[in-house]
Amino acid sequence: KEEVDEYVKLSPEEQHKRLKSIIKKIDLDSDGFLTESELSSWIQMSFKHYAMQEAKQQFIEYDKNSDGSVSWDEYNIQMYDRVIDFVENTALDDAEEESFRQVSMCAQAFSFDYISSLHLKDKKRFEKANQDSGPGLNLEEFIAFEHPEEVDYMTEFVIQEALEEHDKDGDGFVSLEEFLGDYRRDPTASEDPEWILVEKDRFMNDYDRDADGRLDPQELLSWVVPNNQGIAQEEARHLIDEMDLNSDRKLSEEEILENQDLFLTSEATDYGRQLHDEYFYHDEL
Repeated sequence: KEEVDEYVKLSPEEQHKRLKSIIKKIDLDSDGFLTESELSSWIQMSFKHYAMQEAKQQFIEYDKNSDGSVSWDEYNIQMYDRVIDFVENTALDDAEEESFRQVSMCAQAFSFDYISSLHLKDKKRFEKANQDSGPGLNLEEFIAFEHPEEVDYMTEFVIQEALEEHDKDGDGFVSLEEFLGDYRRDPTASEDPEWILVEKDRFMNDYDRDADGRLDPQELLSWVVPNNQGIAQEEARHLIDEMDLNSDRKLSEEEILENQDLFLTSEATDYGRQLHDEYFYHDEL
């Protein structure tokens, strides 16, 4: 809403100028129309751009001594206001930290979403992202730590992390039962609750592509990694459905300006945010 309010404060001339510049950049083939594919590609690029910008800002905040790297101690101080470090299976002399470790191990064993369990996962992801085995993470490694789905060398780690959490029988796959977690049907109920039916449908129709009743590592990846492509495609279709006045399944500049409020409050402009980011509206992208 704040971004929309800022957009409204722009003069009508500046509004149109910036919006037209963005439209021009989305139009990859410069034919004067925005297709579903062009809109989807732009939205995916926007997702990645802002994820990277956020990670860069976090890097500055975490790098307490401004030496160009984020150490594990600096990460702990930023996240937990203290340095917490331990080896998963080694008892500690400090009673408080040993208690923290024990709680963390119990939480991880029972899949509780406690911060102590997340701390162990963070440590493993931090070590995997640290490619050069230096004392800390440089910016590229920090981005891999914060957004492992965006970096190829982290893919196997993401899969293994998901298997450790969900593959209870250790067969290298995630069954429907494991996918649903600790759910057990109420013996007095005649059918599963609505949310379970939705989850079962997602398992069968969205993730289990080979219909073998279990998720292999690649299918598992499609579940645990945010599906930005799917979100972008859905938003692109929605915009065309709502704004395409002549039913040619593409948008002209005139059609967009005719209903610019809808375009502004969509992922295509990141809800107006792009109108205040020169990366998007400047003549050179």
